[in-house]
Order: sequence, then structure tokens, then C-alpha cells
Amino acid sequence: MMRTGLALLFSVLSISLPAGRHVTAAAPIPQQTPVNAYAQAAAEFKKRVDAYLTLRKAVTQKYPEVKETGDPIKIHEREVGLGKGIAMARPHAKAGDVFGPASRYLLKIVEDDWNSRSAADQKAILGEIPRGLMLKVNQPYPPTIPLASVPAKLLAQLPMLPEELEYRLVDRRLLLRDRDANVIVDVLVGAEPTRAK
Repeated sequence: MMRTGLALLFSVLSISLPAGRHVTAAAPIPQQTPVNAYAQAAAEFKKRVDAYLTLRKAVTQKYPEVKETGDPIKIHEREVGLGKGIAMARPHAKAGDVFGPASRYLLKIVEDDWNSRSAADQKAILGEIPRGLMLKVNQPYPPTIPLASVPAKLLAQLPMLPEELEYRLVDRRLLLRDRDANVIVDVLVGAEPTRAK
């Protein structure tokens, strides 16, 4: 009885399949290669930088390069105009808009660099800028204070930037600054620095 039932089932299955088709085991699902989260975040950062540069290019057309490079007044007027134009073109910009998902990795890089420095080195870095200075997105970098440099060791670990942009380190806050417009494009938000007393 059991044999008859199996034979009948096999007959039904073979009749219902089109000629030349065979039942095969399901193909194995290909394994996905793991995604490098930092590389993905760095790619997203580059994409956001490129979007900023596209916006910047459109604004720059309204503020052409100064031909008389010896005239500091005209150069300054263009810088101020370009900075205001960029700020107006991105009125809702906020901290983290450009750094995006790369923020968490960049914070770790800055923190690790900071912790690797001697107390004297930390004090020297913090001493470049007055206490309590808070810089925001779309704000001009104050011309009355020095352009706080990013130590070379730290700079080597950060993603490369196009020539229009640069990193600046203010109170352990990493800034993205537009060189020609002297405007702060982004601020890396994270842990506040511990200042030496």
C-alpha cells in the first residue's frame, strides 16, 4: 500500500513538471562580503563634501576671483561676500551635516590623538585659541584670532580634502573651513576638551 502511494505521488509530480525539467536542490545563497563601516562612512563624507562644492561653485559665480591680487581691500570684500553668499545658500546647515556618519570615526581619531599627546603638547594646542570661543556653522572664522593648525600627526589620519577646504582644530573641536570664503562649513560635535588650568 505504501509503495503504491509513493509510486502514485512520483507519477503525479513527473506529469506536472514540464518536459526536460528536473527538481534540483535550491541554489546556495551567495555570502555577502562584510562592509567596512569606516570606508562606507568616508565615502559618504566625500559625497557630502562634493555636494558642498557643487553649491559653492554656484555661489562663486556671483563673486568672481579678484584679478588685482595686490589689493587687500578687494580680496577681503570678495571673501566676505563669498562667505555671506555660501551661508545664505545653506540657511539650515547645522553641525554634522557634512561630516555625517564619519563623525563618530573622526571623533575617535581626534580623541586618540589627543590622548597620545603630552600635557605640555595639549596645553600648547589649547593655548592657541582664547577660552570659551564657540564657532558655529556658516559663521566666519574670526580674523582676530590665529588660524589654529591641526597637528601633522592628526592631519595624516583624517580624510583628504579638496583644496577649497581645510581642517582647523579649535579647543579640540575639528572644524571644516572654506579657505577662500573664510566660513565654517561644519563643526565636529563631540566631547568637550579638558583644559589645563
